[in-house]
Amino acid sequence: MKLKHLLQTFFAALAFTACGSSGGDDPEPTPTPTVTAPTVVSTTPANNATDIPTGVINVQVVYDKDILVSSDASLQPKITGASLSGSTSVSGKTLSFAVNCTNYETKVTITLPKGLIGVTGALASEYTFGFTTAKKPQPTENDAVALARKLGWGWNLGNHFDTSSGQDGKVNQWGYWDNATPTAALYTNLKKAGASTVRICVTWGNYQKEDPWTIDANYMAEVKQNVDWAESAGLNVIINLHHDEYWLDIKSAANNANTNTNIKARIEKTWKQIAETFKDKGDFLFFESFNEVQDGSWGWGDNLKDGGKQYNTLNEWNQLVVNTIRATGGNNATRWIGVPAYASSPSFALESSFVLPTDAANRVMVSVHFYDPNTFTLTPENNDGKSEWGHTAAAGKYQSGSNEEHVVDIFSKLQAKYIINNIPVYIGEYGCVMHKTDRSNLFRNYYLEYVCRAAHEYNMPLCIWDNNSTGGGNEHHGYFNHDDGSYLNNLESLVKTMIKAATSDDASYTLESIYNNAPK
Repeated sequence: MKLKHLLQTFFAALAFTACGSSGGDDPEPTPTPTVTAPTVVSTTPANNATDIPTGVINVQVVYDKDILVSSDASLQPKITGASLSGSTSVSGKTLSFAVNCTNYETKVTITLPKGLIGVTGALASEYTFGFTTAKKPQPTENDAVALARKLGWGWNLGNHFDTSSGQDGKVNQWGYWDNATPTAALYTNLKKAGASTVRICVTWGNYQKEDPWTIDANYMAEVKQNVDWAESAGLNVIINLHHDEYWLDIKSAANNANTNTNIKARIEKTWKQIAETFKDKGDFLFFESFNEVQDGSWGWGDNLKDGGKQYNTLNEWNQLVVNTIRATGGNNATRWIGVPAYASSPSFALESSFVLPTDAANRVMVSVHFYDPNTFTLTPENNDGKSEWGHTAAAGKYQSGSNEEHVVDIFSKLQAKYIINNIPVYIGEYGCVMHKTDRSNLFRNYYLEYVCRAAHEYNMPLCIWDNNSTGGGNEHHGYFNHDDGSYLNNLESLVKTMIKAATSDDASYTLESIYNNAPK
């Protein structure tokens, strides 16, 4: 018993020493803190939200603590009913990304996989939320919808009457830029091909010498002859002020009241002559106040820092044109008049800085142009040029943020702001140059079909830009010979596809069906 007691005492002392309680120098071990994973506090749009607009939706997920996002590229939000647009980003407690919603009345489900979000020492669990897009807006049978059907698919007589020397009273010494002499056959064949509208772009200043800015009678007669031919062929016609921007100096006018007064006087005298010449024409004829008025920087110039002066000036000019045309009487009292926002840009047309003219006849339309993205449609040969477009385009060969979702986003917003409210919108110019490779032209064809179908979907007529050029590359927009209306560049099939996309009411022919047949 004595030995047993001694052994018990020895082992107790040994255990006490091993636990560091013998007064030695070893410190107490620091306990490992418990790290909790971040949890979701809220989402935008809210979970189960309804009536979310289509287009590009900015999504935010807010957590209860500052978060980190995984650098693993394979970990991305998983989305059904829509698609991810761009990449994810984190700021403090908030995860942000964009979702492209192209379809109405669609349940969009977003799942954030485990491992995507975390803090040091803990990963957030998988999280799923969703929302439903809005019902498709259904414009009543209003003027805007009826006008879209009337104008249908149109064509621009580009680089003919819009040729400009950039000087008063001096015509271009090389003649018209398109090197063409239009005939009655041009318009007959356009109608036969399926066109409904011709936009005859006209520069007037080269045929005016001085105040009172009388337009050369022979030039006016030549323009009128083409309008008459188009009328006889059964086409609608839009005529405008085109490359007169050399005297429509909006930057100077916005900053100098005297300059603005002088320019307005010339606008009034010019438009009065045009309106008087055509005031007895029927409602096949439309006027368009200006074309792409801007300060030379295409919306990225002083207009962004002058406190809205240029925008206000253009609003003032548009109102002046409407007033001048209406005052000539005849059919001009109720003729439809198109007016552009700054640079004829859809984006500026959607901003509050663009104010429609007041009009007792209530017959003012919004004119926009659509060449997005210009790196693909206009300048593929430039250093920043792109050879492909859309969701099937190869990495590095397309302009990010300017694919199908961008078309839907812009067109749906134009419809929501204007067409639903009985204000017509027409796309006076759209297009894409002929590219130089077969593969790139497959994407070009896809782009043109998609844009035309989207325009029809959102009740907007549109006019293809054509400058009579053959071959491919920058500035090559040829579809019809400007002399006689015969096809250029073997593009009859593409023209027919565009016309079908812009006018067909076949319910099975949708943006989705075109999307699913994109080039591979």
